[in-house]
Amino acid sequence: MNKKIPPLHSLTWLWCSLFAYSVLFGLLQKLLSSVPGLPEGIVLLLSCAVASAIPLLWSSLVSGEAPHFSSQKASLGTLVFLISVALSGNLAVMVLTPVLERVWNLVGFTAQATAVGEEIATPLLAIYICIVGPVLEELIYRGVVLRRLLPGGARQAILLSALCFGLMHHDLYQGLSAFWCGLIFGYAALHYGLGTSIGLHIAGNSIAVALPLLRQAGTPGALATLALVFVSVVIAVTGGIRLLLKRRGRKRERSQAGGSSGVWSNPALWMLLAFDTVYLVVASFTHR
Repeated sequence: MNKKIPPLHSLTWLWCSLFAYSVLFGLLQKLLSSVPGLPEGIVLLLSCAVASAIPLLWSSLVSGEAPHFSSQKASLGTLVFLISVALSGNLAVMVLTPVLERVWNLVGFTAQATAVGEEIATPLLAIYICIVGPVLEELIYRGVVLRRLLPGGARQAILLSALCFGLMHHDLYQGLSAFWCGLIFGYAALHYGLGTSIGLHIAGNSIAVALPLLRQAGTPGALATLALVFVSVVIAVTGGIRLLLKRRGRKRERSQAGGSSGVWSNPALWMLLAFDTVYLVVASFTHR
């Protein structure tokens, strides 16, 4: 049975709306950051709210309905497993960061930047990181991008929406974490609905914001952080092994694999990826 691929013009406008979102988000941050006395939280809230309106408005106006996500309810065990996998991926990026930094340092560069949650967030910044950002980002990258790409294959849709999500952060290490989490959020949205991916995103960002508070709590906070990391890794590893064993011997479904050459050959997509990649490199790397 042939898949029904979204029309080229539909995807072209999708990528153009994301391009406009990315450009406007970055531009507004630069402009608003130059206003004396304007808190960082306000800068991000305003920039995100205004820029997000472009892809969300396009999605509401475009003709034709995108496929709906599953309405299946995720169990508590599934939610704990998914957030544990997301946290374990973030931990892996943290472990990988010093290694990559040594590589960049050899040629006189650094990509080290203050990651989300490394410093105590102000109330407004916490509202953006823990609530507004996750909600709007999930509405865009899962609610719009993932859904519009689903007719071309679920795996491709999850991968490409996560890639765009990671590059949009315009920070190397945050981008790596965002790409990994984007895969998890995409899977969650596809199988359990957009509300689940939003909840996981809020939970992940909230944990990142809470970690500096735990570190400031001295020994009890350090023990709590260590316990959180240990439990997350154990759940992620054991849950992953269990899934592999459960699927072993089953015939793999090929209907969800593959992708549409019409998606990857779209010039508007490569314009978006090129812009965000260049922006990420320029914004991340600095001379030591």
